[in-house]
Amino acid sequence: MRTLGVVLAAAAACALAGAAAPPPPPGQNLLQNPSFEDRSGPRQPDEKWGTGFLDGVSRSPFAHWGYGGFWDGGDYDIKLGKGRTGNLCARLVCRTKGRAGICSQVILAAPGTRLRFSGFFKAVGARGGVCFVNFEGAPGDGWARIALPDKPDYDWQEVAGEVTVPTPKKAAGDKVEILVFIYTKAYGELWIDDVSLTVVQP
Repeated sequence: MRTLGVVLAAAAACALAGAAAPPPPPGQNLLQNPSFEDRSGPRQPDEKWGTGFLDGVSRSPFAHWGYGGFWDGGDYDIKLGKGRTGNLCARLVCRTKGRAGICSQVILAAPGTRLRFSGFFKAVGARGGVCFVNFEGAPGDGWARIALPDKPDYDWQEVAGEVTVPTPKKAAGDKVEILVFIYTKAYGELWIDDVSLTVVQP
């Protein structure tokens, strides 16, 4: 679900086109900082938030995760929360209803790869809109979606689903860039922790 002006940059994919990388080991989490324990700290020179295909996505308080809180006329804040297992989790807090989300860093995956997403979520007063996991990137905006519980209040609950990476119309190399967004379009708060994305072995 891309905002106006978001354009996918093919430079990274082109740079990888010359050699085929081996698939990741079984069970390896492709999402960095999955439990939001690592803070972002000072900005690093290689951070891409707000540029190229991440136009409209700012750096967040959490390392390896971006944040956007002002889509569709909304105004959402991102805050630190008490983690389900560790010390921290991510909280998206509505001030004005619209759409907000956090975004993973770019993940490289071969078309046809079956991926399993799982994560733990908690809602506080999340009324008037849906919350969901959206898969974006080179194959297109919203090429797959996993719905979160459609109720305003619930304690930590695991949500899981599987998706298959499609072949983009303009593929460059043996792998394509994908992104995982976690969105809220509701009032109230969405809490997020302990997320993972792994390759489903055939």
